[in-house]
Amino acid sequence: MLKGFHPLEYNMLGDESPLIFPVLLIILSTWLIPRKIEMYLEKLPPQLGKFGFYSHRFGPLVLVGFMILDRVKAIFQRDVSYLEISQRLGSGEFQYADLRLLVTGDGAPEIVMFSLLLFALLSHKLPSISTSSYELRMTVQHRIMTYISFSVLVSFWIFFPESSYYEPSSFPLQTTLSKYGDYSISVVILTALLILVNSELFAITTIAHSNEGLDILVRRTKLKMYLILPCLIYALSNSVQSTDSWWMNISQNGEFMMILFFILQSFGLIFVTIPSKLNESFLQHGDGRSNSLTFQLSISVFILFVITCLFLANHEPFNDGNGYLLESSWLVVGMLGLISASLILPNFGFDSAARPELWWIRMVLIFGPSIIFIFTPYAIFIVPACLLLLPISIVHPWVIETDVLSPSLIKVLFPLVGLMILILSFSIFTEWPLMTFIILGWLPSLFAAKSIEIYLKQMKVLETL
Repeated sequence: MLKGFHPLEYNMLGDESPLIFPVLLIILSTWLIPRKIEMYLEKLPPQLGKFGFYSHRFGPLVLVGFMILDRVKAIFQRDVSYLEISQRLGSGEFQYADLRLLVTGDGAPEIVMFSLLLFALLSHKLPSISTSSYELRMTVQHRIMTYISFSVLVSFWIFFPESSYYEPSSFPLQTTLSKYGDYSISVVILTALLILVNSELFAITTIAHSNEGLDILVRRTKLKMYLILPCLIYALSNSVQSTDSWWMNISQNGEFMMILFFILQSFGLIFVTIPSKLNESFLQHGDGRSNSLTFQLSISVFILFVITCLFLANHEPFNDGNGYLLESSWLVVGMLGLISASLILPNFGFDSAARPELWWIRMVLIFGPSIIFIFTPYAIFIVPACLLLLPISIVHPWVIETDVLSPSLIKVLFPLVGLMILILSFSIFTEWPLMTFIILGWLPSLFAAKSIEIYLKQMKVLETL
């Protein structure tokens, strides 16, 4: 060795194993289309196909498990070459209380991801679908894998920042952060459960047909979501991320906003797509479908722009000047780009829903904001507009299409519009308009879905008379 030369020693995971994150993201990307990947692997030579299958299925679980073990090792050794250890624990003897960081510090996303990946791999054994066919159980598993993969990919940059895995230019000489971590244990657990139940709801809504097993899964999943949602919203409102600093500097609390996007997805799946899957099966051939789709697109442009402007103008830094108009325009352009791309998909065979174009618009309204959030932190301000458009998408096919008997406007449409205006007005005049609307924004969707459901029951009664 040359005299005076000392090779660099890297101890943090990203420096020691620089390929772990690219490999993890690549394999997780294959989970977006697991059925296609596994069908392709079946065509390969047996040994190669088997290796590819196990790598595709278990690769993410092994890699995340390795990340967790590496973090546990650093905590046991009080390795101050890890930034989190030097910031929160410092040097000294290991204490069992230090393991709290696994669920309240940078290890929390790793624990959550490992749990979700394990659930996805075991989801074909869900008790609700135990009596269903093997093909259906594998379809449910594939859809759960797709949702969990999407959730990890869109939030990876938030929950797995470079600072947690790569050595910084300098380390603090003493602890600078709380040894108890930043995350609330209750928020971590409830968020993991929320994503888990969301994956079940996604699987149900993306399977066009229904059977006894799926019906049982729907009932059980709804009950779980009705328990998890209010508990998470309450825990979130009392967590450190929901203080005034979030509203003063919105770009600095990405974890809090990402959880809000998961809550939006829960609202959309449980109150919109699941009821619509059943209700829209009673729609006729669709005379006037073009007019219905045109109306949805037109009202989407109008509401996305107007409502986004309204909420941006009530929050810093957009409450002075006209900057909210430019930001709203970019957000709307992003959403319309996603909607335009989604409307092409039915031409490629993704058309199993009763109204495939409308189904894809709903999917964009539910998942689009979390995608746009990758590019701008202000994507959270488009959520209120999405929550208003979702109930409209439930009602308008029954009103505009001409080959179905429309429900009473006085009993359905007018109360829905009144409820939307009431919630919007109440939210704007509160101290936190955006958070207030997100908390209450699911009510119009619930009202719209239940109104159509009651209307269909009345129609069935009249047909039997």
